[in-house]
Amino acid sequence: MGFSSTLWAWYGQNEYKQVLTACEVIEALGFLAQPSDIQQATIPDCPACEVWSEMILPIEKVLSICGSGLPEDVKSRLEDIWQRCNSLTQAALHCHDRLIFEHEEWMPIRTRATELLALMESTEIHPFLGDLLLDCKKLLSE
Repeated sequence: MGFSSTLWAWYGQNEYKQVLTACEVIEALGFLAQPSDIQQATIPDCPACEVWSEMILPIEKVLSICGSGLPEDVKSRLEDIWQRCNSLTQAALHCHDRLIFEHEEWMPIRTRATELLALMESTEIHPFLGDLLLDCKKLLSE
């Protein structure tokens, strides 16, 4: 069963927290897969703080919330990216440095994020991503 089938199964079982965190990690991986110049242009304030809180922490969150329900190949690759992000040096994750994404340590993260997006079937999920995010947030707040 592919990841998109897992996601839709969660949605059908009213597992909205899992769906929400999975969708958030797809958005985060989309950012992490982008070229450094696009990453630099996307982050409005401190790149290190923004990327950590908005793009890296969702990886930890999905592993925590969905870990046992994730397909093993997806889970192991998420764990790999999480480990690589936690291993970034001060030079690669320096506050207020707009050029951090040009550091060589980001390249393997970009590569793995791209591979993981394909493995998670993000192109099949992407047309529904916005609606899934809104629906799940709404349903979880009720």
